[in-house]
Amino acid sequence: MLVIGAGNSMLLAVAPPLVRELHLGDSSVGWIFSLSALLWVFASPYWGRLSDSLGRKPIIALGLFAYALSMASFGTAVMFGQSGVLTGVNLFIALVLARSIFGAFGSASSPSAQAYIADRTSALERTAQLAGLSSAFAVGQAFGPGICAWLASRFGSVFPIWLVGVLALLASLAILLFLPERTAPHGSRKRANFKDSLALITDRRLSAYLIYGFALSVVSGVTVQVLGLFTMDRLNVSGAMGTQLTSYEFMANAFALLATQLVILPQLRLGPRSLMIWGSALMGVAVVVQILAPNLEMLLLAQVLQGLGGGLARPGFTGGASVAVAPHEQGAAAGLVVAVNGAGFIFSPIAGGVVYEHFGPNAPLLIVVALLAAMFAFALMSRRLRHVIAVPGEPPPQ
Repeated sequence: MLVIGAGNSMLLAVAPPLVRELHLGDSSVGWIFSLSALLWVFASPYWGRLSDSLGRKPIIALGLFAYALSMASFGTAVMFGQSGVLTGVNLFIALVLARSIFGAFGSASSPSAQAYIADRTSALERTAQLAGLSSAFAVGQAFGPGICAWLASRFGSVFPIWLVGVLALLASLAILLFLPERTAPHGSRKRANFKDSLALITDRRLSAYLIYGFALSVVSGVTVQVLGLFTMDRLNVSGAMGTQLTSYEFMANAFALLATQLVILPQLRLGPRSLMIWGSALMGVAVVVQILAPNLEMLLLAQVLQGLGGGLARPGFTGGASVAVAPHEQGAAAGLVVAVNGAGFIFSPIAGGVVYEHFGPNAPLLIVVALLAAMFAFALMSRRLRHVIAVPGEPPPQ
């Protein structure tokens, strides 16, 4: 998860200056990720169900191997674009297809990793333990952009992309060789079929968490895709300086998220619903600060607040969804949770890049503020979020 977090944040930091260097439109930043997100939505539940029967370990390793292949392909496409071998539509298609490998096959890692933890934790432990898993992703997000900016300034923009590919390959081998499976799952595994997964989408235990998670995904997709463009235009910078300043903002966001999940969250002892309420509220304040920010310092403050909010909201809906279902449904539920995490990136190119190009830098952020307000109200009032089940033999969740 650390490697995936680092690679994704690297791409998001380097993509806005890169598409301008390669003479692609600003909205192409979002479209490059959109097909991958669409494949992610449909593939994640499949991989989650498959891990129920084949085991978590091989599916996690497969996803990491596919991620390595995706990053290597993406880096190669960028090299061809910089050398002039690929230009225009052909270059754009190559970048989209390279990223799509991650959506189709790299999506295997996250639901299997979440289900691995769910197998081995009680209902009361699960939200905190899944937050710990998210923390590994956040560590990658924190250090990825800074390392990317430093490496790109010395070895070129393609080198960090290739480096992540190598690290993902090593991580895949490490999973196969060293991930312990000595601790047996609490419950017996039963493979969920496609019909069962569809039933879970509308199941009252899970549906509200999936709705909230989808909205959170749209918010994340829009904010990360326009951050680099917004920073360059608001501060009037471009190229390497744009990458560097955007990297600082991604790092501020990730460090705040990491501190929330590792230090603040264990002290709060809030339930999933409360985490979702406070998380969406903080993120809303953060986006308003970003809209009003006149300088880099205020942009960094906005990202810190957004990291704090995200550090509450994401574990809230992820942990709540896991606690809401029975042990034999964990793989299928984790697949759906991971699917909605990527689903927002299908729509964010329109709400983000296209709106940014045609209506100005503030327009997509105003859409995000409205969406976060709706999420806050939904988490506050939805009765479905109260409906969780206790695993037999365990005390009911608070």
